[in-house]
Amino acid sequence: MKQLTDSGALAKEFNTGIFFNGASSRPEAAGVGVALIGSFYMMLIVLVLSLPIGVAASIYLEEFAPKNRFTDLIEVNINNLAAVPSIVYGLLGLAVFINFMGLPRSASLVGGLVLTLMTLPTIIIATRAALKAVPPSIRAAALGLGASKMQTIFHHVLPLAMPGILTGTIIGLAHALGETAPLLLIGMVAFVANYPTTPMDPSTALPVQIYMWANEAERAFVERTSGAIMILLLFLILMNVGAILLRRRFERR
Repeated sequence: MKQLTDSGALAKEFNTGIFFNGASSRPEAAGVGVALIGSFYMMLIVLVLSLPIGVAASIYLEEFAPKNRFTDLIEVNINNLAAVPSIVYGLLGLAVFINFMGLPRSASLVGGLVLTLMTLPTIIIATRAALKAVPPSIRAAALGLGASKMQTIFHHVLPLAMPGILTGTIIGLAHALGETAPLLLIGMVAFVANYPTTPMDPSTALPVQIYMWANEAERAFVERTSGAIMILLLFLILMNVGAILLRRRFERR
């Protein structure tokens, strides 16, 4: 090997194809490009749906809902849903979104909806904790100066709770990005070589691609699996760093 390299017959190059190529039966031509696009579509759907719904539900439960047995039951169920195994959400998505609603199997839309259901309890719990951390004196001072309940919440409470809300949201997205089991149940293990142009097109996700390559018999897929794992870990680290930076930025205000 060293002699071939020294003579110029063999050269080492960084393989950029792993970032842009789709699925392939040949290890040297396989890449995570399609999986990255599929994961992007799913994370976009999760963010668009789970953030407003989760924050709105948290504000209602924390600021407006009366304290009775019904709201206590809702709080207990939200905490229980956060501990439900992710594969259960996959079964729910298979039964409701695919079998009942007729959405296409292995589409990013279905994956995003399933991951939204899984992420919502985490965002609600984190948002409620952030709202509880705001001192009651802030609310009392705003109401004492003539502000309405809505003005107090949106102009004074929410800005102070924003660091915790954003941190919980990004952590929930990072958790959803690494999920595999629910996506396997909704058929995202298909061999997809072409880039999806819409969330309705067949696609796969980065953790599912890692799972598929890890089960390949060819030895050359081991390197592809390792590279895909490093890419996934890089995205998770970047998301956690982003959560820390956003939290510090809002805390300085």
